[in-house]
Amino acid sequence: MDKQYSPWNRDLFADCAVCNIGAADMIFVSGMGSEDVDTGETLYPGDIEAQARYAYDRIVTILENNDSGLGEVARVVAYLTDMRHKDVYERVQGEYFAGLKMPVHSLVEVSALAWPEMLVEVEVTAVHPH
Repeated sequence: MDKQYSPWNRDLFADCAVCNIGAADMIFVSGMGSEDVDTGETLYPGDIEAQARYAYDRIVTILENNDSGLGEVARVVAYLTDMRHKDVYERVQGEYFAGLKMPVHSLVEVSALAWPEMLVEVEVTAVHPH
């Protein structure tokens, strides 16, 4: 798989952009939700926990494909379609960042995401030193 594209979204958007800023690369990961990496089908409709885990699993894979990891994440922006899911989302996020210094984070409620079944979307920015 290309380091910056998943099969289903190749013609829509990149999973990430990597920008060299001298001593480091900045890795901008697109908003990840529960779209199947191959088909784009929304997985786990109605299950905020499973959707959040799938989003973070995709983020981890994208960062690893670019020689980075969650420990290098400087910023997280997450979008929820219902702020009543906040506690579940934050628990999942905490599990992924367990033992790491928490990055800055914005959590925003939106009226809708790209697909009606999506409950959460997460984007991150990481700084990977050379």
